[in-house]
Amino acid sequence: MTKPAAWPQTEASHPDSASNTNAPALLTAAGRVRSLLDAMVRLPEDTPVAAELNRRLESVLDLLEEHLQPIQQLAGTQYAGRNGSRTEGYLDRSPVSGKLNPMAPPVLLTVREDHTARTTTKLGLAYQGPPGRVHGGWVATLLDHLMGYAAGTVDQWIYTRSLTVDYDHAVPLFEELEITARVDEIDGRKIWVIGEIQAGGSVVARARGLWLPPRVIP
Repeated sequence: MTKPAAWPQTEASHPDSASNTNAPALLTAAGRVRSLLDAMVRLPEDTPVAAELNRRLESVLDLLEEHLQPIQQLAGTQYAGRNGSRTEGYLDRSPVSGKLNPMAPPVLLTVREDHTARTTTKLGLAYQGPPGRVHGGWVATLLDHLMGYAAGTVDQWIYTRSLTVDYDHAVPLFEELEITARVDEIDGRKIWVIGEIQAGGSVVARARGLWLPPRVIP
């Protein structure tokens, strides 16, 4: 039986963590779907279990159908209070570090008051670009996500204005990646952030970006 991905405890000023006390079973289910995604990309095209797989997945979707929340409820308003009154659980649905989003790789996310952020993760075949290497889009996504958290220690509401990524080396799959970010410069509304990804003690990708808060928050 495939074991669901383990999620370490998060230490953060605004962590991506499930807030509902009934969430443990849902977290386990999300981990199983994460394992399912990994299994799907490893199946041969002529697998004899395809028909049975379809049947079982259809029954699961039927089970979930009447319990799904409306899209509008989850998207909500982007300017609700950050202390939790914003769309409930929106951080838990993040495609990068949301515990309830099976797309998100297992991460250990730390955000500190010195305007720095750090995470570690290992990426499997579901994130592959070139053979044995992480897709470049995911490399940029990981950097953007973590650098946004670092910028978020300066201002609660920030958006990526620009991001430049240098791919020093191909980022390996199945190896621990250490991703760090820190605020480099603050100029009025402008928050400049730098970030990097290390594998095996060597920098494999680095980035610099600009984050801005909105001029007016309704």
